[in-house]
Amino acid sequence: MRLFDFAFVPNYPEPLDRLKNLAVNEHWGRGGRMLRSYFNHMFEKVMDDGLLTVHPEGRSAIFHTGLLTRSDQDIYAVFVPNERDDAQDWFFRGFSTRDAIGLGDVLAEHEELPVRPRFIQRPEQAFYSIQSGQPECDWPKLILDNISRIPRDLIHDASEDRILLPDLRDVGKEAYIDCLEEAAQRLADDEGLKVMAGWFDEALDRAMDILNMDYKLAVPSWHAKDKSVALMLPLKVHHSMVNVALAVIWDGEKDYYVGLNLLTLEMAYNNARLIARPEASWLLEAIQMKQQRFSSRD
Repeated sequence: MRLFDFAFVPNYPEPLDRLKNLAVNEHWGRGGRMLRSYFNHMFEKVMDDGLLTVHPEGRSAIFHTGLLTRSDQDIYAVFVPNERDDAQDWFFRGFSTRDAIGLGDVLAEHEELPVRPRFIQRPEQAFYSIQSGQPECDWPKLILDNISRIPRDLIHDASEDRILLPDLRDVGKEAYIDCLEEAAQRLADDEGLKVMAGWFDEALDRAMDILNMDYKLAVPSWHAKDKSVALMLPLKVHHSMVNVALAVIWDGEKDYYVGLNLLTLEMAYNNARLIARPEASWLLEAIQMKQQRFSSRD
């Protein structure tokens, strides 16, 4: 179930400012867009796992946001029955900790408070199993299915400028989507696809070499569409810096990893944050650089 099917959230996303101020300080993207994604997907995971706690008399409903305050207190989202008959059943009241004045009293009415959802179920989802070898990747399919997540300069270079994409800021979102669809169709029959597949394969080879020395390179992430945990590997595709993330998923029957999809670095951070606050240097550095670019534009 989606958040807005469950409850009316007044002035959304403004209430998330309260959550941001309550929680440990961290990067949530420009305008807090990563926090919006985090909260929405966390709610869906809570509902899937049956971790929403409803008061026996229906006076309130709460769930663990997965975040902590600076003093390590759990932060909960609180809902009360909606007084309007023509709207959702629940009304979002706010965020609170157990000991807070006000909504903390609502939490105290519950005999047990809900726990944070668990994402990782197996060791292979938390740490890359080096013994399984390199993940199997169908690069042409991964590239064509995720063309919107690949830096456009890679497409230009691989096709030797036969396929050119405009700047999104120049043409707008709708026109850019049309350009991407056309580019994918043309790239499927272009020699550049084979060239790019080779670049991706070389980048994965380098990433695996580093992974053998540093297990923290692979970052667990949650993929809401598939409702699965994947490990993300940083790729330096035809570049000296990480510019794409490869998500791989464990195949328990075959005992090896398979390429799931490609992600922009912002998407990679977003997906990783649902499971835990990312600590991998490649992911943090990429987000910091993006922050700096946005700041320079402002």
